[in-house]
Amino acid sequence: MENLLLVVIALLITGIAIAYADEKAVMIGEEPPRDLTLKEALYRTWEYFQFSISVFTKGKGEIGWRGIFFGVFRDYKTTPRELFQYVTGITPETTVLTTLSLLTIVMLIVLPLGLYWGLHAGYRGGLSDKILLILAPVFSGIPAWFWGLFLLWTLWWKFDIGTISYLNYIHREMANGGPGISDYFTALLIPLLALTIGNIAVYAFHVRNFVKKEVKEDYFFADVMKGLPERRILRKLLRTVTPSFLTYTSYNFLNLMINGMALEKLFDVPGIGFVLTKAIDRFYVFTGDGWAPMFYFNPYLVFFVAFIMAILYFLNSTIMEALYLRLDPRREVYGED
Repeated sequence: MENLLLVVIALLITGIAIAYADEKAVMIGEEPPRDLTLKEALYRTWEYFQFSISVFTKGKGEIGWRGIFFGVFRDYKTTPRELFQYVTGITPETTVLTTLSLLTIVMLIVLPLGLYWGLHAGYRGGLSDKILLILAPVFSGIPAWFWGLFLLWTLWWKFDIGTISYLNYIHREMANGGPGISDYFTALLIPLLALTIGNIAVYAFHVRNFVKKEVKEDYFFADVMKGLPERRILRKLLRTVTPSFLTYTSYNFLNLMINGMALEKLFDVPGIGFVLTKAIDRFYVFTGDGWAPMFYFNPYLVFFVAFIMAILYFLNSTIMEALYLRLDPRREVYGED
């Protein structure tokens, strides 16, 4: 319930900020900006929310006739879904599923590898711990888009592995008979690697720190003195550090999503990051005085991106919280169900 309330508050604040930004984003030929009232900003936020829901409703726009002083002309009113597809060139379902697939695959790779590496580095120390202590600060300070550019040069440019544009690659495969699972994997290869390379070391580093803290507890010394097998001790350590690791994963999910959005833009992956770049743009038009810059700002699409981000964050937080309550060892100590 707290997570849902947090999402609602975040969307309200975001919608109000977008409404004020939309009023200030003056384009050529438009009236000068005016000061919005809070009531007007809230009303626009409600319109943005309705748009974000309506884009998933299939249907065609309405055709009407409007009278003018010398006759009538046809007026076509587009639906939110049609507007979304016209601006972005993709469907909203494709947007959500692409981003969700990208983040899910990354999490399925990062979580087990991070847990395994961090658990053994924290318990055994040695070479793996030394390597982790060197790599974690380096990877945590380098954004995912940098690794994307690095892998683009090493894999795509040097060895023709992966692709620079997801959309172009998939469209080309469609023209040749339709893409298969391997084609989608190839198109997503570099963005996936860019997101996983740095995060594995960062996640493992936090697990390692959690383990180092647990091995100082009395129960750990008692287990060692009892002569319990190493596998059993590691399994117990995994059980005790997993709740803290899930909490970190929940808080870090937003950072992972933002890095994923940057890579979506860089590699033309049709996710929410791709939609955001279509919603905010700058280009030049020719006027009587020459070329003039024109700023395009679509508040409905910007709020749609924020809405999907909030939903994904809420789902991730809910799942991680459920796993936390399920795996927390204190449930057994206090007899909680």
